Amino acid sequence: MKRRLAAHLSLWLVGAALVRVAIVPAEICPPVTAAQVSQAIIEAADWMALGIDGDGRYVYGYDLETDTEASGYNSARHAGVTMSLYQVYEATGEPRYLEAADAGIGYMLDRIEQGQGWLAWGEGADRPTGANGLLLAALSLRRRATADPRYDDVMRGVGAFLVHQQEPTGAISASLDPGTGEPDGGHGPFATGEAAWALVLLGQVLPGEGWAEAALPTIDYIATERDRAEGYIARLPDHWAAYAVAELPSGYLDATRLGLAERLAGYFGMRLRFEASRSGEGINLWVRWYPGPPAGVGTAGEGIGAIHRLALTQPALEGLAANIEERLVCTAGIMVERQVSVADAAGLPSPALAGGAWFYRGQTQMDGQQHVVSALLAALPIIEAREASR
Repeated sequence: MKRRLAAHLSLWLVGAALVRVAIVPAEICPPVTAAQVSQAIIEAADWMALGIDGDGRYVYGYDLETDTEASGYNSARHAGVTMSLYQVYEATGEPRYLEAADAGIGYMLDRIEQGQGWLAWGEGADRPTGANGLLLAALSLRRRATADPRYDDVMRGVGAFLVHQQEPTGAISASLDPGTGEPDGGHGPFATGEAAWALVLLGQVLPGEGWAEAALPTIDYIATERDRAEGYIARLPDHWAAYAVAELPSGYLDATRLGLAERLAGYFGMRLRFEASRSGEGINLWVRWYPGPPAGVGTAGEGIGAIHRLALTQPALEGLAANIEERLVCTAGIMVERQVSVADAAGLPSPALAGGAWFYRGQTQMDGQQHVVSALLAALPIIEAREASR
């Protein structure tokens, strides 16, 4: 009898160990300081800023194994990197980030087109809504950080383009039909949230003109209809929608919009918990695969960071704040550890293309730096506050 019990107990313990290791591996949250996070932000921002060419284009990507720079380019990612550099400038006041972002703006304005009461940029005949939403978000952040009104009319023109792309349901057409000059009726996963956030930001910096109000139908569409209407099996984890809700004036935060924020926080938190259980080694590689692409981790971090700012001011969400803080601090530790620092890159073939970057299986892209930097900027005040309270 005792032997049988011992055998059963042994099997149970082995099974429990397998479940723990293979199915529910432990989270790993490396310790991290505010100084380390600040340095990681600076090095990644320098990767983006110092890689800009005379035309205003950034380095798109780099393959560490072949020591080759990527040849492609992407308009939405260009606008997103520009936006991120303005975020860094707003946080640090370092002029080099303003200068680099302004060069990125110049690249877009050189390719802007005037339509029937609107302005939009793109490569060739393409006028993608998402890239224009991020152009407007970038200019709005610049306006907020500098109080410089030089681009106000451009911002109004791009805002009018986003409204032009808005459908009666609140959905956003992903692009413009170059033949008709009308919305093409297609939808993308992120253009809707990008447009909504940009309009909310424009309402902040140019108040009283109705821009934030124009975003409300789109935010409500995201909250109530988009996933079903556009054929998504599960709710779309839209970090841009998180930004849009978080930046809304408090008077517009009804139960539907706060509910959207709460649902997004749940998804982002789950995504970041999963990431914290990835080591990329041994049996963990088989059950969790490689540590995730930096852009994917970063979008979850910046999305939940936006909702954290909202939770600090909204009683309906205040119960989320502590858990979100744990996720952000853990993610900051993970990403600081995964970054190729400038010091680490010194012995590599192309230190300027590797130092400050995050890689996924030997490759880095501009949006990896963009999204992780935005996530680290959200985590930094939390870590600073914890250190100050000790």
